Amino acid sequence: MSDDRVFVRSKWGTNRYVYNAANPIGMALIIGSLLFAAAGMFFLYHPDLFKGGWDGADLRKAVSGATAELSAEKMLGPGGDSGLYGDVLKQKINEHGHGPEDAVKVVLASKPAESDLWSGGLEKASYTVSARGTGTALCLRVSAMRKAKAMGYDSVDFTVDDGAC
Repeated sequence: MSDDRVFVRSKWGTNRYVYNAANPIGMALIIGSLLFAAAGMFFLYHPDLFKGGWDGADLRKAVSGATAELSAEKMLGPGGDSGLYGDVLKQKINEHGHGPEDAVKVVLASKPAESDLWSGGLEKASYTVSARGTGTALCLRVSAMRKAKAMGYDSVDFTVDDGAC
């Protein structure tokens, strides 16, 4: 039997054909199969790899959409949620944008908002919003008027300025 064939019968007790490692084409197929499987596993666990980053206009548009939605809902405000309002902002920005979700960064730039469920009052906080792929940073200021002894808010207002807070 000669080693010039690309496929040969397995010597491991099965009747299957396998790549012939002695043939240069068979060796290339073996290496190619391993590289293809490794690349497939890598891209399976990194699905946002080719989405790139955000651009400044898309980030502004996503922030505008997210703030409009949160302002209309009037159910969430910056206080009384153990500092999780930044995560809510990040989630809403990702819903309104087209970039990779892990690229958006929302950082509290002021002291945490104080909330008093029983007497109500004004809650204020500032957040710096940025995203990978853009040099744009936005200062997002939120002020919410809490209803006394009720769930929700009378009003939730946002201002967005260029630059970090």
